Amino acid sequence: MESIILAVCVALFVWLFMRRQRMKRAQNLRAQQDARSGGTPQEQKSMPRFGQAGSITRDQMKALKAKDFEPSRIWSKEEAQLILDAVDYLRAAIARETGEKNPPMEVQNQVLAFILSDEALREFLIDRARNLTREELERGKLDPEQDENYARVAEFVTELWEAN
Repeated sequence: MESIILAVCVALFVWLFMRRQRMKRAQNLRAQQDARSGGTPQEQKSMPRFGQAGSITRDQMKALKAKDFEPSRIWSKEEAQLILDAVDYLRAAIARETGEKNPPMEVQNQVLAFILSDEALREFLIDRARNLTREELERGKLDPEQDENYARVAEFVTELWEAN
């Protein structure tokens, strides 16, 4: 009986040892393939966090849901407002450049990622929102000005539209 228990323990030890060796070999193989291909795949750029986390308002959450976003309660009100402003801006840019009033969600998401991952464009939208007059706020939809920021977004939209 003791020899059977000893045999099972040895078999279990050998199985665990072999499993560990296979996992190490696979990990080394992946690392070599990544090194040959120029490193790990590019990480998706993201917007840096700012503002007081968790300060998003109910009105902002409703507005984000109306624009097909699933808001998070950990977002700050500044982050939520930037996303709302960016969506309005990109939809106006897409409509002006392509004539499409209801563009595909994939295109909108790519343009939004482009805007939010670029520091200069984020700062531009934050400043733009700060400098709106009451009349502009009451009118709602704003036409983007033809400046260098708009030109960058328009160029990106055109490239995306042609690719799709």
